[in-house]
Amino acid sequence: MGCMILFGVLGVSAQDYHFTDFRMAPSILNPALTGAFEGTYRINGIYRDQWRSFGESNPYKTVVLSGDINVKGDLLLDNDWISAGLSLLSDQAGTGGYKTTITGMRIGYHLGLDNNYNRVISIGVSYGSAGISATGFTLQSDVTNEQPDYRQSGGPYLPSVLSNPDGGPKGTDLSAGMTYKLKTDDGALVRFGLALNHLNRRDATVVVNTNSPDSIGMPLPGGPREEDPIFSNFVIFGEGSSLLSSKVRLNPALLFMKAGDYTQLQLQTTAEYLVNPKEQFSLTGGLGIRAIPFDAAYLIAGVKIKDLSVRLSYDLTLSSLRELGGGNSFELSVGYIGRIYKDPKVKPVIFCPRL
Repeated sequence: MGCMILFGVLGVSAQDYHFTDFRMAPSILNPALTGAFEGTYRINGIYRDQWRSFGESNPYKTVVLSGDINVKGDLLLDNDWISAGLSLLSDQAGTGGYKTTITGMRIGYHLGLDNNYNRVISIGVSYGSAGISATGFTLQSDVTNEQPDYRQSGGPYLPSVLSNPDGGPKGTDLSAGMTYKLKTDDGALVRFGLALNHLNRRDATVVVNTNSPDSIGMPLPGGPREEDPIFSNFVIFGEGSSLLSSKVRLNPALLFMKAGDYTQLQLQTTAEYLVNPKEQFSLTGGLGIRAIPFDAAYLIAGVKIKDLSVRLSYDLTLSSLRELGGGNSFELSVGYIGRIYKDPKVKPVIFCPRL
């Protein structure tokens, strides 16, 4: 049982991170979405917690923080602007403390194809660093229910992920993407794009000590094998928005991701109801499904007050993980768009004294 847990942890960590409410991490999803908003600056954050029932002290969790700002307009051509941003992603998988950390600087260039910016092409790139680390694994026997703790690196019973002396393989991380936005006169919007993330993939060697017994005294299988902790991935993203009435707006979206052997397709839609037009207060609710693999359906709920959005999503497990008593997860996400207005420069008016 201990061996199964160990290799299960490593197998999951090799998959790329994913989010349920993926539109709340736009620049992480596609660098071209850096600065793709109406405002001066934007701040986003997501906390994802999953599989807590499989290890209450060390659940699988992901934290994302990002911020971007629209820097300058009319840079090269009429109706264009440039934007910049920073991001941090921290993903921890299970009791082994298998952690992925990705930081990045992002630049987006946007070109409006008309004076009203109803048609906009955007391109973006991201440059940063990515690294992995592991602190050890706690294996539990289903026979004796013993739970020895293997946490000191180099200990005789430690199944370990060998890494660089500074704590884990590290290196540069490169991503690029593009999007296209179309907005109609009646307020409907369509945006779609593609991205290539983590273009320069890095491998790490995973080694299990063959002399280490598991929690019931059986030797663990050993020998080195290659793991790709941060897969290159290909992402297709699309979203729409349309008014159903003066107070209801429908917002469907899809996400397709291909990362190594892992393929994901999400379909979701949310509806936004304007409760108080004067205070710009609205409620959001929605449904979604992770169709490939067919492993989860989820609910989304939230509130929006002017430019501040707070949303909560909850995944309902549809796969065989239900039989093990867990697998559900939740996300808390926050987004804010700030606007800085310049004081207008009014030319003085000189009245003719003869009038």
